[in-house]
Amino acid sequence: GIWITNEAIEQYVRWKEKGIDINISINVSAKQLSNIKFVNQVIDKIKENNITPNKIDIEITEYMFIQDSQNTFNNLNTLHNFGVSISLDDFGTGYSSLSYLKKFPIDYLKIDKAFLDDYNSKDGSVFLETIVKLGQMLNIRVIAEGVEKEEQLKYLKSISCNQAQGYYFSKPLDIKDFESF
Repeated sequence: GIWITNEAIEQYVRWKEKGIDINISINVSAKQLSNIKFVNQVIDKIKENNITPNKIDIEITEYMFIQDSQNTFNNLNTLHNFGVSISLDDFGTGYSSLSYLKKFPIDYLKIDKAFLDDYNSKDGSVFLETIVKLGQMLNIRVIAEGVEKEEQLKYLKSISCNQAQGYYFSKPLDIKDFESF
């Protein structure tokens, strides 16, 4: 886990040196996040590379909340207070509870692709609109995952979804292809 995090942070530095200044998201497991040593290593790596902390985003899943929640809460707060953003990935697919959004320092809700696939049905659109409005009310940005069609993107814009990602924009790219892109 720390190797992957270090690689992501070092890649951020290499891209910034090339003039590509973007945010980097890093998926973190429940085991990593429950370990304060891991959290301190992430913070130290960010400091060591003189990175503005909000350029780094830690992605977690709802599953983490049913783990050691006090430890998770403390470690997420440590990262968040340092300036790292926190994304809740695959929102709505696991152990969703509104209490998590109230208790934990979440900056981004990432709506799982499965929900976007159903955007053009009444039930699907109500669900998506509700998540976007919920995010707005809680001052949490919402990212729709799995955008594959222009119609999906137009719909997301119409409901004021903050961000979107998916194959519509680009398939996953290796480092060299990403730099060219």
